[in-house]
Amino acid sequence: MITPAKKQNLYEEVSRQIIKMISEGVWKPEDKILGEVELSRQFEVSRNSIRESIKALELVGILESRTGIGTFVSKNAMTNINNMDLSNLIEWESSLVELLEARLIIEPGLTYLAVKNATAEDIKALEVIIASGKKALEEKNYTFDLGFKFHTYVFNMSRNRILINLMESITDSLIVTRGKVFYQHLNEYILNSELDEHEAILTCIKNKDAVTAKNLMHRHIENSLNMVKSSDAYDESEL
Repeated sequence: MITPAKKQNLYEEVSRQIIKMISEGVWKPEDKILGEVELSRQFEVSRNSIRESIKALELVGILESRTGIGTFVSKNAMTNINNMDLSNLIEWESSLVELLEARLIIEPGLTYLAVKNATAEDIKALEVIIASGKKALEEKNYTFDLGFKFHTYVFNMSRNRILINLMESITDSLIVTRGKVFYQHLNEYILNSELDEHEAILTCIKNKDAVTAKNLMHRHIENSLNMVKSSDAYDESEL
């Protein structure tokens, strides 16, 4: 059952409810969902918020629009929902900032070491990861684990067993962090920018520029941290 969206970040709340309804079988794969006007009325939000939510869910392959027909639950919706693991992400609101702060302290240093230890095989692997992410974004089936894969590969390139073990010991928490940030980044422009930042870090790795790579990784994670901290200030614009 749809309930009026009350959170400040309204399109995110709408997206969560749509995902919940699909997960519970109210709407099944290939089903046509309610139209924009009816969704706007039931959620008690603007049509702009509905459009933002639908666009975001299309981006990650949960919904798909068919020109002249309407919006449908995608064939692979449940797989993509499971990848996002939102049921767990919602419980981590209070820890999210601390986890990002931990990443901000650790990952730039790991990136510095990664540049120093990078091999031709590592560079090729990162190129494949980035290319896969761009292709998935174009095909509207991008999932947060594709972005996290880049970070995982980079910190393993550091070859520092102590730090790698530390990162692996909090991998579940890191995945939750990554997933929650990803959910707040359900915007094609932001996700493209994120992939561009990965590519810039890779360019530094190729050029053996460890200092710039470290700084870029710091800025990359700091951007996510700032987005999370400012998310409560989000307010819907009525267009």
